[in-house]
This record gives sequence, structure tokens and C-alpha cells, in this order.
Amino acid sequence: MNEVWLTLSDGTSWLGKSDDRVPEVEGEVVFTTANSGYPQAISDPSFKGQMIIFAFPPIGIYGVDTSNLEGLRPWATAVLVQHLENTPNESTVQLKEWLKKYDIPLIHDLDTRNLILKFREQGTLMGRLAEDVGPPSIQNLPETLVDEVSTDEIVTSGKGSRTIGILDLGVKRNIIRELSDRDCKVILFPSSTDAGTLLSSGLDGLVLSNGPGDPSVLGDQVEKVRNLLGKIPLFGICLGTQILALSCGAKTSKLPYGHRGANQPVLQTCSGRAYVTSQNHGFAIVEDSLPDTGLQITFRHLSDGTVEGISHKDFCAWGVQFHPEANPGPWDARELFDIFLEMTGRND
Repeated sequence: MNEVWLTLSDGTSWLGKSDDRVPEVEGEVVFTTANSGYPQAISDPSFKGQMIIFAFPPIGIYGVDTSNLEGLRPWATAVLVQHLENTPNESTVQLKEWLKKYDIPLIHDLDTRNLILKFREQGTLMGRLAEDVGPPSIQNLPETLVDEVSTDEIVTSGKGSRTIGILDLGVKRNIIRELSDRDCKVILFPSSTDAGTLLSSGLDGLVLSNGPGDPSVLGDQVEKVRNLLGKIPLFGICLGTQILALSCGAKTSKLPYGHRGANQPVLQTCSGRAYVTSQNHGFAIVEDSLPDTGLQITFRHLSDGTVEGISHKDFCAWGVQFHPEANPGPWDARELFDIFLEMTGRND
């Protein structure tokens, strides 16, 4: 058993333990309130560059079902838990063995409760994991995270009456599954794909996927989506929605500690209906920047009032900050895929 120190950018240090030697790693330290679905969270490409603290104390209870992940591998920089449970189930992989295969540190016996309380009061901080105490050298997430998690080539899956493209900014696999289950041929495009290629690919609609990092540094993606507006139906999810907003002239800003968990409540503005949603984002659309962009608010977060959904008044272009594909999380918002598919017959 090895002692490991988590040193935050404010100089505070937190002691934990690891069953293996831990290489020095750095990243943004964030927390999620989901009490299940830890394999799906850890394999979500949106966590690239981040160390995940799980608020639910025991993690690892049911191992890892590697056939039901959100990414091709675990993407988190490190996993931080209070109590590690090793599953006795021989039909699944143990969490620590799965992470060890990819050299991702798993730290346990950490005071996650007080760490999360600190972030709730102070905001998210950068951190360094090592066997000694020392401040992190990086102060912001790298700008290349989307390129690191995106597919390198065009990938086609399924057959169906509609052809839906996904601009892969770090897509969760369940987005692909939800579209395939709805009789769609799904084409996954690298994040570097230009607007002309997307428009000439015979698509009925395009999903702008979730992904990691700060949307304001993705100038090429913003310009690309600006060139797609009004030419093809667009549906943004999480980061994809932020890029859609930026392409229309809106702004984004960093949230103090983000929305991460499977129990996030949102309100649909047109109906007054509440949804419980799965979320994983650290940035939000600035509401005061929406006038003169052609965008209107469709969803709000019921805890802090932030923008959770937008729709363009003139074009078939809309998106949500939360994850309608869930996994982990509630199924309240899965119907949004049906709504999008109903719109793919028009592009104005």
C-alpha cells in the first residue's frame, strides 16, 4: 500500500492511498454526484484531462462491464474515491485492474467529502498526484483535448431509413446506440472534418457531440458550425451545444464547479415540464450574450438557473447541455432523439 498526495493549485494537500505505485499526473480535479455508472463516467471522453472524485463513498462494487462503456477505454486522468470495493464477481473485471491496464491512478481512502465541500465553496482547481507534496505545473486544461479523443477516420455503423452524422468531439457510445436503435445509419466523422465534406456526405442531420475542455478555444469548430447553419439540421449535445451557441455569436463561461452527475434537474421553458438528467460539463452559455444571436432558451437548470438548452429561431439548429442518451442516468430526455429525427425532413 502506497501513500499518495493530491496537491491542489491553492497549495492544499490531501493524503490518499494506492495499491500500486503512482506516476506523477496532473489535471483538473472535478466531482460527480452520480451514485452508479462509474465505468460509464470514467470512460466518457468528456473527462479527458480531469481527475474524477466520486461523491458516492463506495466505488467498485459491481466491477466493470467492458461491453457497456461510453468510450473505447477509460479517459479520466485519475479516479479518486473514499472507499474502494473489489467485486467478487468473476464475470466482470475489477475496477482497479481495468484502470491499471491503462496506467490510470486509482486513489482510495481519500477524504472525498471535505474535498467536494471545498470545491463547492471555492470552485474547481487544478491538481497534481504524486508520492510527494508539490503544486501542479499546469493551470489550465490543454487546448488539444478534442483532437486526442476524436476518431481518426470516418466510421459507419448500422443501416436505416435516415443517415445521421456525428461530429466526434468526444462522443459517448450511447449516442450512437440511441440513433442506431431508431433505424438510423450513423456516420462518425473526425473533429477535423470540414463543413464541405459534411454537407456532401448525404446526411439527413448532424449531431454535434459532447467532448472535453473549454469550448471558447475551439475556433475551427465554431467556424465550421457557422458554415453549416441553415444547410443541415443540427443537434448539439453538451460541448456541441456550446459550440453551436458560439457559432451564433453567443459566449460561454466557466462554471464554479460544473454540473456532473445523474440527478441534475432541468426545466423545459415552453411546457414547464421538469426533467431529471445526466450531466457532465464545466462550462455554460452566458445568457446575457444571447440577444441578437437568433437563439432562444429552451431549458434551464433548476438549481442555479443556468442555460441548459437553446434553439435557433430561424434554422433547424438546437441543443441541450445535458445528456439525453444518459448512461449513467435517468431516461427522461431520451425522447429528444425522436424530436431531432422528426426534424431531419427539413432544414430551414
